[in-house]
Amino acid sequence: MSRVPVLLPLLALAACAGPSGIPPAPSFRSPDVPIGSTTRGSAADLAGDWVVTAAYPGPLPVRPGTRVAVAPGAGGSVLWRLGSADLPTTATGPGRYRGAGVDLWVLWVDDAFRTAVVGTPDGRFGWIMDRPGAISPDRMAAAREMLDFNGYDLARLP
Repeated sequence: MSRVPVLLPLLALAACAGPSGIPPAPSFRSPDVPIGSTTRGSAADLAGDWVVTAAYPGPLPVRPGTRVAVAPGAGGSVLWRLGSADLPTTATGPGRYRGAGVDLWVLWVDDAFRTAVVGTPDGRFGWIMDRPGAISPDRMAAAREMLDFNGYDLARLP
């Protein structure tokens, strides 16, 4: 008697378990809420130095106080320096950048490009960054509202 018919359902069930029981990265946003990137500005408007003022913990080395530098290059390339880590990306659309298996979406910027909200469609991370100096309470409130609008759970934002 062949064991193949008995093993096939077990193999199929094992394949559904995923690789080595590694838990998926947590998501900080609801997948049921649409998310959108801003069409305001370009990478050139984001260029320069920023400081993270609030951040969800995630796979990128971004925490409150992390310095971020955005440097547009040729052909749609944009280098994001996150602390001491470099993340080379390519612009894929307005406010959208992809690099090393990570999508960075600029969800919102204020009119003067002093405060920005960066997130990702899968919700594994997100942060609020401001030009060096203290963020104003009204811009922080607006940035938090944009995270909420895009489905992020504000209760989980440290």
